[in-house]
Amino acid sequence: MNDDATLLRRFAEAGSDAAFTELVHRHVDLVYRAALRRTSGDTHRAADVAQQVFTTLAREARQLAGHAVLSAWLHTATRNAALNLMISEQRRAARELAAQSLAPATDSAEEVPHWEQLRPIIDSAIDDLAEPDRTAVVLRFLEQRPFSEVGSALRVSEDAARVRTTRALDKLREALARRGITSTAAALGALVAGQPLASAPAGLAATLAARVLATLGTATVATIFTMKLLTTTALGAVIAFGAGALFGLSRDSEVPPPVEIPQHSKLIASLRQENLALRTQVDQLNVRLAAPLPVAKPAPPPVAPGKSLGEQQRSILNNLRQIAAARDQFLLENTRLPRSSSELVGFTRYIKRYLPVDGEDYHSVSMDPNQPMTVTSTSGITVTYDPNGTTTTRPELSPEILRTEKIAEEARRADARVDELGKKINFPHGMKAEKAYSAANGGNFAPSMEALIPYFATPQLGADWVEFIEAVKAADAARARKSP
Repeated sequence: MNDDATLLRRFAEAGSDAAFTELVHRHVDLVYRAALRRTSGDTHRAADVAQQVFTTLAREARQLAGHAVLSAWLHTATRNAALNLMISEQRRAARELAAQSLAPATDSAEEVPHWEQLRPIIDSAIDDLAEPDRTAVVLRFLEQRPFSEVGSALRVSEDAARVRTTRALDKLREALARRGITSTAAALGALVAGQPLASAPAGLAATLAARVLATLGTATVATIFTMKLLTTTALGAVIAFGAGALFGLSRDSEVPPPVEIPQHSKLIASLRQENLALRTQVDQLNVRLAAPLPVAKPAPPPVAPGKSLGEQQRSILNNLRQIAAARDQFLLENTRLPRSSSELVGFTRYIKRYLPVDGEDYHSVSMDPNQPMTVTSTSGITVTYDPNGTTTTRPELSPEILRTEKIAEEARRADARVDELGKKINFPHGMKAEKAYSAANGGNFAPSMEALIPYFATPQLGADWVEFIEAVKAADAARARKSP
C-alpha cells in the first residue's frame, strides 16, 4: 500500500486525482472528528473546515511530501482552519449584536456531558505540546494506532514509541493540571482514547476530494508553474493570453457585456490574488536558490576575565549536563549511543554549539551512560559530571554568589511563566476581553487587569487570566528582589 508521502508526490508531480482522493479517504475521519471538537459539534462547520484543510493539503502537496507524519500536520491544520472560522463567525456575531444595541448576554446553566466540557481544553493542551509529543498523542490516542505503527512513523522502536507516548501523556496531564484539571496519566489516556469517534458522513470524503480538485483547477496549474520555477514573465503571459481570449469572445458576441457581473468580478479578484501569491513564491524560491548555504563555524572560546574558580566549574558542569541530556535523547530516538559528542552538535541537532569556558575540549568526553563525564580546561581545571551524582564536582561558590544566582534564577523562571501564560491567554483572549469591556463601558479602557475577568468568553478563560495576573505580580516581585 502506498504511504502518504508517495501519494502526495504522485498528486504533486503527476496531477493524480486518484492519489489525492485516496489521501482524503484515509484521513477524513481524523480531520472531521478534530473539526467537530473545535466547532462544538456543528456538522456543517466541521465539513467546511475539512474542505479548507484538504484544499491547503492539495496546494502544499509538494512541500508536505517530505513531512515525517502527515496526521500530525493535518491535526494542526484543522486547528488553524477551525480557529479562523470561529473568529470570523464571532466577528459576524459581534456585528449583529452591535446592530441590536448589544443586548446583555445571559448565562446558560444547561448541563453538558463530561467530554463536551473537556474536549476544547484537551485539544488546546495537545496543541501546546512539542511536535514529537503531539505526533505521539495524535497517532496513539486520536487515531488509535498500535505502538508498532507509532514507532514506524516516528522512526524509533516499538518500546521507544511506548516510552515517548507515555512521556507525552505525562506532559499533557501536567498541562491540564495547570488549567485546574487533575487526573492520572492512565485515566487521561483512557479519556482521550475513549472519546466519541464520530466518523465522517458517508460520501463526505468523495465529495471533499471532488470539490477540492474542482476548486484547484486553475490553482493546480499555477502550482505546477511554481514547481517548474517559471518566471513571473511567463506566468504573466499565460494570464494575459487568458484575458485576451476572454476579451476576444466578448467582442465577437452579439450581446454587449453588462457593466458589471459579480461572478466575473470575483473571478478577476481571485486571479489577481493568485497572481500576487505566485509572484511572491517565485521570488522567495529564487532568493533561496541564489543564497549560499550557511556554514557553521565553531565559536572561539570566550574569554572570561575575573571569573572565580567556582563560577568556571559551574559553567563547565552545565555544559556536561547539557551533553548528557542530548546523549539520552539521541539514544531514545536512534536506539544507539552517539560515537562522540560531535554527533550531538549542530544547528539542526540537539545542541546548537558549545560555549567553552577556558578552552576545554568536549569532543573526547565519554558517551557511556555508566561512566562519568570528565573534561579539563587549558588552565588545568578538571570537572566531572556523574548522572548518578556520586562523583560530580561541587563548584566552590561563595554564599553571596549563590544567593545572587538563586534570585536571578527565580526571576528567569517568573518571566518564563509570564511568557508561557501570555501566549495562551493574552493573545487573543485578553484583547477580546478588553474589547468587550470597552463596548460595555462607553469605550473606556479597563482600569486594571482584574477588571477584565468577567468579560472572558468562558469561566476557564477567566481562571487562566487570574493565573496570568498572579504570574505577572510574581515576576514583578522577583525583578524587584534582583535589582540592587
